Amino acid sequence: MPESDPRRTRLVELRKQLVQLGEKGRAAPIGSPDRDRLIDRYGEVLAVVLALAEELEG
Repeated sequence: MPESDPRRTRLVELRKQLVQLGEKGRAAPIGSPDRDRLIDRYGEVLAVVLALAEELEG
């Protein structure tokens, strides 16, 4: 059986991070520095997820 592509494993991990960041972001008070930081991190991880998914589809 061929080994799975490590990029696919990474994509799964990153998608889990998105879920966790989203949950933490929703729980943080609106306008708080914590929420702003989580939103920024969510955007960073989302950009990586999209780029990796596109690479795998290509």
